[in-house]
Amino acid sequence: MNLQNSRFITMLRQQAGPDARRIVLACLGAGLTQGLTVFSVLSGIDELSGDGVSFRTFVLFVLCIYAFYRLFHYITGKAAQLALRGVMEQRIRLAAKLRGIPMERFGRMRTERTQALLLDGQEMVVEAARMLMAAAANSVMMVVAVGRMFTTSFLGACGVLVVMVAGLCTFLWIVRSVNSLMLPARQAEMEFASDLRDLQEGFQHLKLHLGKTVDLFQRWLLPGLDRAAAARDATEQRHALGISFFAVFHLLILGLILFLMPRLLSVDAKSVTTLLVLVMFCLSPMMSLVGFVPMLGKVEMGLGELAELERQLDAEIEASESGHVEALWAGPVPAPLPFESLSLRDVRFEHRDDAGATLFSISVPEFDLNRGEIVFLCGGNGAGKTTFMRVLSGLYAPQSGSVLVNGQPLEAVGLEVYRNLFSVVPADFHLFRHVLDLRCGPERVRELLSLMRLEAKVKVQEDGSFSSSNLSAGQRKRLALVCALLEERDVCLFDEVAADFDPEFRRFFYEEMLPMLRGAGKTILAVSHDDRYFPCADRVIHMADGVFAAVAAGRQAG
Repeated sequence: MNLQNSRFITMLRQQAGPDARRIVLACLGAGLTQGLTVFSVLSGIDELSGDGVSFRTFVLFVLCIYAFYRLFHYITGKAAQLALRGVMEQRIRLAAKLRGIPMERFGRMRTERTQALLLDGQEMVVEAARMLMAAAANSVMMVVAVGRMFTTSFLGACGVLVVMVAGLCTFLWIVRSVNSLMLPARQAEMEFASDLRDLQEGFQHLKLHLGKTVDLFQRWLLPGLDRAAAARDATEQRHALGISFFAVFHLLILGLILFLMPRLLSVDAKSVTTLLVLVMFCLSPMMSLVGFVPMLGKVEMGLGELAELERQLDAEIEASESGHVEALWAGPVPAPLPFESLSLRDVRFEHRDDAGATLFSISVPEFDLNRGEIVFLCGGNGAGKTTFMRVLSGLYAPQSGSVLVNGQPLEAVGLEVYRNLFSVVPADFHLFRHVLDLRCGPERVRELLSLMRLEAKVKVQEDGSFSSSNLSAGQRKRLALVCALLEERDVCLFDEVAADFDPEFRRFFYEEMLPMLRGAGKTILAVSHDDRYFPCADRVIHMADGVFAAVAAGRQAG
């Protein structure tokens, strides 16, 4: 493993900044004081054969222990702090970049894997930082101890070094083999986790369908578990081989010193005793190195995956939002543009796979939306209604055609300003934990909750959070409408909003609420299949296979 190019070491170095020199000196100090502690023990052993351990040796031991404690506490605590800060900064940076990529690209991402990368692994990185500091200090102590070995017995020290280097090289070879098995094991675990997600998210379907449950378990979950367990078992077995080898190896060194050096290298008894004590004091630091190396491999793999995700996001960030990404979305928010009219001419958009092949497309030769209009969009599944709504709202960038806002080209208005025209309630809406960007008083919030007949069910608290999330599907949809209307934007896009409403509230939505919104200056484009309410619209557009198949006045469509 090349520490020079280690992402983990680089992250700590960048976070340390001007404190890096102090941390390095503290590591050296911790290693030296640990070595001096060992020397004071050796002096005490020598003094035992005479008048006993001297007070000076005892004081030296106590002072070295205290200095080692203070320095070791500093470097491990500081390293954990730097690692935590580095991980958190990387997460928020990735989150900012994730917000900056195009909607279409986001839809093709494996969101569960992205979420896992953003949320998992923090504790392992922090623990690895602590272990790195411990390994660095212990390495200094080992160098000091080896130096003392050479002053004790040159031949004996050479013998110990040869055996230690051979053992470490063997162990590192085992570690490399462990790292080569980790990626397949991670991939197998991810596939198994995806099948487990089907169990959770499809619980209701499985509860009602024994055949699907049997198929999921027998064809996917159990074989997936076997593959993940086999891949992980191969990794852990090789890891256990490394740990077992090193456990035997350090006992082997003691045996070589005790049984072979006096005969083969003519090392005297006193030197053998000193070498044994020094090696025994080195064993614990060596074990910390042994534990750190495989953990470093796992951390490097995790940071490598994050770096690859960041590279992909960097290549996809929309040019109009790059400044916001750099500023971590600190603003400013552009002033709202008063809406008068919107026109699409010869607009074409294609859904493409990662290879660039067209999967589906919509083509809109002409579309106009004027202030105060109510327009319904209908059509079968897969007709292109949601895609058209996303193109219209600026979430999808068309491959060709032009968009005019208040008679001006979209390029002149700016994409961010254009997007701020729309309040959208999509079919797959999301209720945030808090009402974001709330710019009105509590009276307006209460007014809208009352309008949606939710005042007895939920309230918006002082911190902007909802008092309750225990709502039915229809009530959640109404709460999503409240959040959209609180944005106070001129154009409302509703994608099958009324689908979950009860009959009475559905009638209220079409016959009373939409005219009320029109009276407040709103313009409304809604996806709807409620043909009995088509007369409520000024126009009804029927989509089929990505094109406008028919356009009729509302009363004619009814």
